[in-house]
Amino acid sequence: MSITVAAVPFTPPPGTSILSFALTLSSVQLTPTTGNPVSIPLNTATYVVDLTRLQSDSAFLGQALATVPAGTYNKVTVGVTSAVVTYCTDLGGTLGCDAASVKQVTQTATTPATSSFSATLISGQKTVIQIQFNFANAITISTTQAQVVSKVDLTAANILTASTLAPTSTTSSLATGQLDFVEDVTGVVTAASSTSVTVKTSGRGSVTAAISQSTFAVTNCVITGAACSPAVGQFASLDTALNSDGTFAAMEYDPIAPTSSDWVEGIVSAVPSSSTQFQIVTNDISLASTNTLISSKLSLGDPAQITLSSVHPFVVDSKGLPLVATSFANNTDASVIISGQTVAVQVTAFTAKSGTTLAAITADTVVLRFTRVAGSISSVASPFFNLQSFPPFFGSAVSYEIQITNGSPSTNFDGVSNLTALTTGHTAAIRALYFGSQFTPAFSAAKVRQF
Repeated sequence: MSITVAAVPFTPPPGTSILSFALTLSSVQLTPTTGNPVSIPLNTATYVVDLTRLQSDSAFLGQALATVPAGTYNKVTVGVTSAVVTYCTDLGGTLGCDAASVKQVTQTATTPATSSFSATLISGQKTVIQIQFNFANAITISTTQAQVVSKVDLTAANILTASTLAPTSTTSSLATGQLDFVEDVTGVVTAASSTSVTVKTSGRGSVTAAISQSTFAVTNCVITGAACSPAVGQFASLDTALNSDGTFAAMEYDPIAPTSSDWVEGIVSAVPSSSTQFQIVTNDISLASTNTLISSKLSLGDPAQITLSSVHPFVVDSKGLPLVATSFANNTDASVIISGQTVAVQVTAFTAKSGTTLAAITADTVVLRFTRVAGSISSVASPFFNLQSFPPFFGSAVSYEIQITNGSPSTNFDGVSNLTALTTGHTAAIRALYFGSQFTPAFSAAKVRQF
């Protein structure tokens, strides 16, 4: 029994701009129709994840090998230590959050359970259950203040759904025997050989994946451009498929830096007003193996002020995807960074937040990485499709063109098997490089999930 976790976004258009929805999880239990609940060990003792990333992706939550009794189960319960929603307003329809509008709403410990679930498991069965958190049922938008989140409540009805995964050739681009994508596992490489690699994240444990001839291996480190075969100590991103037997197949290995250091990744919340400074909301953190500057002083969902110092030319983590010529790559001026882009920065100095003063990060490296966003499908014309009704802080653009890729690497699909199966009017979430609404295409997609 393996467990993954995903999220269901707001039905477009959303009522506000959710920049982060961070959960700290402590447990997962399956309840049978008769007998005692069964605990599924989490992949790490304290599991921290940002649900905004799981609109398009799945994360590996935990696994039990040969310890789940056969029987019928009718409930999944998740222990949540804390939930933090970070949002902003954009009442003028311009690009980026309104000034001083990035706010947080929190909830303390709770134990949401599935509203309806049924799975009959037989002896010797190998399966994956996916748990989904529903944004619309967990987050309340104020009825008197436009775009303001008034409450997050994981005890409300229909927060969690769960299902045993059985993708087919028409519902996913996964290969036979693979049950879910677990992608962009970003962290420090702790083991590497010609047949497997292990990446340890700072908040979601480690994933070990088998390397095969079908694995797309980026040959050069993103920030140096120099040759970078998988090696212990690298900072890397790993895309995998979760097999029915609980093992992982490496789909893509992407070395970002040759050595471990502190990295913070987040979505740019406002148009930079300076050539050396910009703000992000933290979506992922990777700590140095030794002598970390951050430790536990920064949390997912925290806004942070980034100051560039002795900065190297900016780079794009393409993962082999097609790019659009923009002014981002090889620049050193923060003003080219666009609200809505997701960037990773290498931390050279750090000051924790204090009261209303944001966390302060000094960085010498900026990497364009993958924005997660959901919208409504407005048209499909290979190799592109269009999404509309984005969160308000993306600005006034009516529609965004998204490019998909075939071959090696390929855009991965969840909910449908390929581009032509996308349906106009449905909600879709993407994990994609964002170049800006002024470009066509505006995005290059690594992942598409249709709901």
